[in-house]
Amino acid sequence: MGPKRKIACFVSISIVGTLIIMAIISAIPGMFIPWRFFGVGILCAGSISTPVCFLLVRQNEENRRLRRELEQRLADLRRLADIDGLTGLLTRATFFERAGQGHHRPGNWHLLIDIDHFKRFNDDHGHQTGDAVLHAVGAAIRDALRPVDLGGRLGGEEFVLCIADCDEREATRRAEHIRASIQALRVRAPTGRIVRATASIGISPADPMLPIEASLHRADIAMYAAKTGGRNQVRHAA
Repeated sequence: MGPKRKIACFVSISIVGTLIIMAIISAIPGMFIPWRFFGVGILCAGSISTPVCFLLVRQNEENRRLRRELEQRLADLRRLADIDGLTGLLTRATFFERAGQGHHRPGNWHLLIDIDHFKRFNDDHGHQTGDAVLHAVGAAIRDALRPVDLGGRLGGEEFVLCIADCDEREATRRAEHIRASIQALRVRAPTGRIVRATASIGISPADPMLPIEASLHRADIAMYAAKTGGRNQVRHAA
């Protein structure tokens, strides 16, 4: 019901109520109210209730607007707490929380991704370039995720993924796809120079019988093996 209909409804109720009360009083012996005063009652009830109802309806609409705005801001705050602002991936805490909820399911694989020589971007081109590289890598990772997958930023230039419902061959294919997507990135530095990034990726199957940290540790060891083995490659946990 719109504001105008609400006001008309409330004013009508006020007028009808006034008429009923006047009729009851008029029925009492010695309290007869002439019919011409009923018009005065209608006028008084309408003139008093209309602005009051208008203010009440307006206040109610304002309260509803403020409530919606508050709910939207709370949703935005929850999203900011869950999402890393630079990469658009899950924060570390949120990733571990959500990945832990599905850790009991078989067919999960964990990927640890580290951008190669990331310090050089900051040292040679400035932190703005480093941030731009992180943003671009985050976008490439997000594009590779399915709705059932999870991707997060552990911190700095390290990323973590949990890909679900796939075998070793499919997990390896997707890891290679992510590696190739990062290698294909072209990021423009503030100086105008185009910089390129590569990443080393470690991959490990999730073991529902062990804590999630154990699987991630194995993927982390594989990622360091990829780095020591020449970088820009995917390595499986032993």
